[in-house]
Amino acid sequence: MEAQMAPESRRTPTKAANALLTLFAILLSSPSSEASEEIGLVAGTHSLLKSQPPIAVKKGAILAGLDRRMYFALQKARRVWSRYGKLLVVTSGLDGRHKKGSLHYVGLAVDLRSRYFAPSTRRTVTRELRRNLGDEFQVIDEKHHIHVEFDP
Repeated sequence: MEAQMAPESRRTPTKAANALLTLFAILLSSPSSEASEEIGLVAGTHSLLKSQPPIAVKKGAILAGLDRRMYFALQKARRVWSRYGKLLVVTSGLDGRHKKGSLHYVGLAVDLRSRYFAPSTRRTVTRELRRNLGDEFQVIDEKHHIHVEFDP
């Protein structure tokens, strides 16, 4: 007779995968990282991460210093992008030029690649992510990306 795993132990790989993903994103998005490819990080190849769709971070995007609530938003976005068969790519975090007072500068905003979605799908993805994140987040379909910020 096989021993059954307790429900908590079945969730451990997912928790470990999420912790590893966060750690990789922080370590590899620092300005000192010298990745030669456009994508600085693609997580999802380790066996613990196989149950989760991957997240990629564009070269030069800085995630070190993101507020923990933004990692929650990225996890929700990862699931939405996956449902539409696309890799979630974070194109901006604390880096880049943004409007004065932008929440990017305090780790409360990210930009997500959306150029591979058809216009109607892009609107649907934006609405779905907005619904999944709730009222404390703003999800804005901008010209070249989808902007997500924590702004209760």
